[in-house]
Amino acid sequence: MSGHEVFRYESRSIRLAFSGGELKTKESDSSAGFAVRALEGGRLGFGHCQHESGVEGALAQARQMSRFSVKSGFSFAPASTFAKPAIHDPSSSPDDVESMRSLVDEAKDMASSKGGNPRVMASMEDARVSVENTAGFSGAFKKTVFTLYVESMHGDGYGFSFLASHRRPKDAAVHGLLAAEMAQAMQNAGKPESGSYTVVMEPEALESLVDTLLPSLSGDWKRRGITALAEGKKRFSDMLTICDDGLSEGINARPFDDEGTPSQKRALIERGEVKSFLYDRETSALEGGSVKESGSCSRESYDSAPSIGASNIVISPGGMEDLGELDRFIEVRSAHGSHTANLTTGDIGLEVSTAFLVEKGRRRPIKGFMLSGNVFDMFANIEAMEKKQRVFGSLVAPRIAFGNVRVVS
Repeated sequence: MSGHEVFRYESRSIRLAFSGGELKTKESDSSAGFAVRALEGGRLGFGHCQHESGVEGALAQARQMSRFSVKSGFSFAPASTFAKPAIHDPSSSPDDVESMRSLVDEAKDMASSKGGNPRVMASMEDARVSVENTAGFSGAFKKTVFTLYVESMHGDGYGFSFLASHRRPKDAAVHGLLAAEMAQAMQNAGKPESGSYTVVMEPEALESLVDTLLPSLSGDWKRRGITALAEGKKRFSDMLTICDDGLSEGINARPFDDEGTPSQKRALIERGEVKSFLYDRETSALEGGSVKESGSCSRESYDSAPSIGASNIVISPGGMEDLGELDRFIEVRSAHGSHTANLTTGDIGLEVSTAFLVEKGRRRPIKGFMLSGNVFDMFANIEAMEKKQRVFGSLVAPRIAFGNVRVVS
């Protein structure tokens, strides 16, 4: 088999930051280039270039590199139709510095409204992606990404709010107020006693657990026998359903993945049972034809080879209106340390910097402790999940209460 694929990426962006009482950063950037893959005799090669005039040379490089790859039944994405999610804001531009400045000003003014010191970072990226190949696929889309991060420091209290959206935030002041109120509430925070607790994870903290779980749902890990998960085996709570959904409202929404497979909703875990894994077309082919699915191809940039990458991760809602009705639990707003986790075994230790101990409705700020456990066991021991979902970046999820989590102070 022979053929080729051309991936084109163009991006313009602007970033502003406010800290120490002044606007310290104003950066504009642009990036553009082409990635090509060539298929020669069932072997796949990669090349790239910055300008259209270099595409033929990059293809020649990719054909040469294909000699060193493994032979498989790989094929490029065929011609297809695809949905068009609303991911582009035509009313916004990276050239509109004043609009971004007003966004920062709105957020920092409200972040300081309770007496705290604010820090704000805002960015806007406008990108265009296109994929075309000799198998007949041709598609393009535009995408806008706004991010707004607001901090407030009030004495020893710390608060934050984060937003990522395809459209300009309607009210940046709301996020400034959230940061200010959290900083005020976190003053004089203590440490909880060590022991086992019910832990309620906000989506901001839940992201760390999901990041630790996802590698075990990689089709490449499955193919190489690394993952501890097995298709068709029940490993998690009946309440847990996780999908990869490129058409949901998360920030990684897209009409098709980075090699042209149309986006759709695919269950990875359904009612606790492992249903499928994440595949790009190359990994699917290397599995020997036993797997037909793909759709999870992502690229860090045009000059890096494509690989497996989820779009939006959606955790289905539960049945409880408000987890605040639980008698006693720790509500975790911010946790870090997933990068130190053992991704193979799922063992994890998270440092918690923003949390509240809730006992019969009374809230006390706590920080400076660790959550120690195993991510597989945590998702197997879910006590309750709320009905309402929230969007945090590429994660769409409800608040989740995990039982018997080890807290180390």
